[in-house]
Formats: sequence, structure tokens, C-alpha cells
Amino acid sequence: MLHNFYLIHQHTGICLIHRKYGSIEFNQDLVSGFLTALKDFSVEFSKGSGELKVIDMQVFYLLLVFKEGVLCTAAADKNDDAKITHKVLTDIIDKFVVKFGDTLKEWSGDVRIFREFEQIIDNVLINGKVAEIKLTIPILKIFKKDFLKSQKRIAKKGLVLSEEDLRVVSDKKPEWTLKRLPKQVITQGFLDETEYKIAHLADGFHTIPEIAEESGQPESQIQRIIKNFDDLDLISYIEIK
Repeated sequence: MLHNFYLIHQHTGICLIHRKYGSIEFNQDLVSGFLTALKDFSVEFSKGSGELKVIDMQVFYLLLVFKEGVLCTAAADKNDDAKITHKVLTDIIDKFVVKFGDTLKEWSGDVRIFREFEQIIDNVLINGKVAEIKLTIPILKIFKKDFLKSQKRIAKKGLVLSEEDLRVVSDKKPEWTLKRLPKQVITQGFLDETEYKIAHLADGFHTIPEIAEESGQPESQIQRIIKNFDDLDLISYIEIK
């Protein structure tokens, strides 16, 4: 999800258009000044050529494109496709300059004249969903049946589980996640104690990077362990949009 989108004027640092699609909150004036400073830094390297700059903000990414005197940026989830985001941000700048390029040359500072462009942005960004990719999450097969039942109950209410929901429920695990694999998988040498603990983090609510973080293991090691679970036919996968 592209949570926030900003179109910022080069010379004044004024935010011309802001569109909010997700849950990440910003102070708009502070963000405009911050991003304008970053733009000045970026131009030294990109010469305003429209290259993509990506800034890691830990929980999300800021993606910036500076072109034609306009800074275009979006706060995106880390599983959003950066190439798609780059393309659409560049496309928005091009459309904006075609429509308002001459207006900006003698612009008085009234941002209301740009409101008609908001619908174009919403359409291009598909209301923030344009760069979303499906998130694949491992889940132990002993959990999956109950997980799918819970999804059916949610679906009956007209709802769908999203990645945002995973953040909300991280400390409120369903009772069925207390199930455990039989200890024989350890005694028979299929898993060691560490792998046994990691297996139960594959609950449908943890991505592989989150399993790595919670277990204190490198992500590459978790990927290897998850593959071993797959080879042992212990896990399945669900896709979250």
C-alpha cells in the first residue's frame, strides 16, 4: 500500500497535493520541508533526471522522484514493488507538468488550483494499491484448517484479511495457534529444538522476515529452515494482499 503521496514544488517546498490512502500518519508541513531538503541532496547526484531514490524508514520506505522542478514521493510498505512505484510517480509528474507547467511559472501560491488533479493521481495510483504485491506467508498445516475457518467467518461479514491486519493481531493470537507439533519430530531427528520453536512461528500471522526477527536468526537461515519444513510436508502457504 502507498500510504501517503506528496507532490512538492521545487522552489518553495510547498506541498501542492497530498493524498492519503493508508494508515501511516505524517505532519504534512514537516514532511514537505524534510523532503525538499532531501531533494536538494538528491539533485546533486541525479541532476533532476527522474531517478528513483529510496529511503529506508524501518517500518516503510520513502520513494522519491525529482523531475521537471517537482518532487514526487510516496510512503510505501516494504513489500510494494519499487519499480512499479517509480514508473507511476514519474508518470504523475509528467502528467502534472503537461497540465500545470505554465501555471507554475507565475504561480501565486494558491494550492486550490491543483485540486482537480487529485482524481488523476487517485486513478494512476489505484487509491494507493498500484504497487501492491501478494505477500506469501508460511503456515503450519496443523494451524491451516482453523485459519481457513476463521477466514470464512470473516468473509461472511464482507471482510478480507489484509497485511495491515497482521500488524494489529500480532499480540492477539487465536487459541488454535497454541497447538504443537508432536515431540517425535525432534526425537526422530526431523527437527532440532530451535527449528521446533521456529516452526510454531509459521502461524499465518508472521512473514519470513518477522519470523527471523522474533527468533533472532538471519533471514537466510529462516528461509532454509522453512524450505526444510516444506520438504517435510509440515507447512503450507497463504497469500495476503
